[in-house]
Amino acid sequence: MGFMKDIKKLTDQSKEIQKQYPVQNTLANAQASMANANAMMANMAQSAAAATNAMTNGVDATATITSARQTGAMMNFNPVVELQLLVMMPNGVPMPVTRQETVAQIHLARCQPGANLKVKVDPADPSSMWIDWVSPA
Repeated sequence: MGFMKDIKKLTDQSKEIQKQYPVQNTLANAQASMANANAMMANMAQSAAAATNAMTNGVDATATITSARQTGAMMNFNPVVELQLLVMMPNGVPMPVTRQETVAQIHLARCQPGANLKVKVDPADPSSMWIDWVSPA
């Protein structure tokens, strides 16, 4: 008789704990965060492939940073920065481009509005670009 009473008491306690600390909300939030992270990583992989293509097949251009903001994401301890750029195409036509870029911490000082960056751009798609963080523009 005492054993069954103890099991009922434990069951009641577990129900009370579940009311106070709903696990379902935590799991749903974790799943949503994981889905966002997966989408961001897929976007970054696609951007990396486009940057590699632009690096090998692109034309030289200059980009001026019009706006920069940190997204709060980190990739290998380097911040992901959203850059709004004005890319001067080789034919002289300026093209506005917005992209998220993983920036090494040593190059964060170059992410200032008004700064010029040396880039290689795919002429067919100006948003496909590779940013040369090392060489001065």
